[in-house]
Amino acid sequence: MNEVDLDDLREELLQCRRCGICREAVYDLKGFEGICPIWRNTSGFEPSFMRGKIQIAIALLDGVLERTSENAEALYQCTLCGNCTQICGAEFHPAHVIETVRGILEEIPNEARDRLAASISTNDNPYQEEASVKREWVKEMEFDIPTEGDTLYFTGCTASLRMQETAKNTARILHAVGEDFFVMENEPCCGSVLLRTGKQEVARTNAERAAKAIKESGAKKIIVSCAGCMKTLKKDFAELFDLDLPEIVHIVQYAAQLIEEQKIPLKNIETKKVTYHDPCHIGRELGIYDEPRKVIDGIPGLELVEMNPNRSAAICCGAGGGLRSYDPDLSKRIAADRVKVAEGTGAEIIITACPFCETNLNSGADLINSSVRTVDIVDLLAGSIKAQE
Repeated sequence: MNEVDLDDLREELLQCRRCGICREAVYDLKGFEGICPIWRNTSGFEPSFMRGKIQIAIALLDGVLERTSENAEALYQCTLCGNCTQICGAEFHPAHVIETVRGILEEIPNEARDRLAASISTNDNPYQEEASVKREWVKEMEFDIPTEGDTLYFTGCTASLRMQETAKNTARILHAVGEDFFVMENEPCCGSVLLRTGKQEVARTNAERAAKAIKESGAKKIIVSCAGCMKTLKKDFAELFDLDLPEIVHIVQYAAQLIEEQKIPLKNIETKKVTYHDPCHIGRELGIYDEPRKVIDGIPGLELVEMNPNRSAAICCGAGGGLRSYDPDLSKRIAADRVKVAEGTGAEIIITACPFCETNLNSGADLINSSVRTVDIVDLLAGSIKAQE
């Protein structure tokens, strides 16, 4: 990671005009009110939204506040979703700045952050599972998946260890269209959670090791199914660590192109009304909005109804920025809030393109006893292909 200039960082923080629209603002051009998910689901005091968090960050950096876990709590009660950037009148990215501040203040104790970092360093995943388990799902496939080739399916820790149907269905889609792909024998963690929680130096070491492993695999193209992996490999590796990787494509981009070119035969599935939740990492960070909707429109039997807000102003699922580990109750309340919006559309299913979003939105649904479930877009797409076979 490039050396952080503290004077420049402080100057960025001072770009905040303290207007407060990051708390609750009206998107006149979009026709709705956009609300910070943390502010909406907490007490609503000043530290709960970005204006207050920035003032706390400055005070901690300047020594006005003692660097304690209690004083820094507001900095970690943030999903880093970036929605505040959509309405901020100043020319800076508040969430990116807070992410940098977390790294500067790494000395402040944070049990959740340190536990995740230790697990990634030891096990190559944040779930404290043996590293070898990450490829176990491959053994359950109906076809062989090699460990080398030109196209790498980078599975990601969450799909390979917690949401294995997503990994399997991504592989089924690739296999169904004749993509000659492989899955690494020992896939490294991308390190997204290290960056978001402020372990930047550990993240740099991890990124260099991951990039080296990918290069040695011989991959010429990388396909991912996790939004966090996508953002980290495609954007953070290049911008923060000057690491070059092969072309990186999210499975929704790949599938949308196949559907557009009529290269993927699809058959009707049960008619359902669905809505789409935009993951922050591939939405606001990478601008991937149209492709998942093209995939949904291309699956016969699905009727898409949009939540409001959506796309660049979509409210976060609540899992990002390490919040699900740091404050799981708050994370789930945010998810429940999003599920309620989905219920208002009349949709039976929430579709997303991130295993982490799927996990947290379903936790939110459980919290309010909602019948609306969240599924990954590849699960529905693979089911449509499989129905024809």
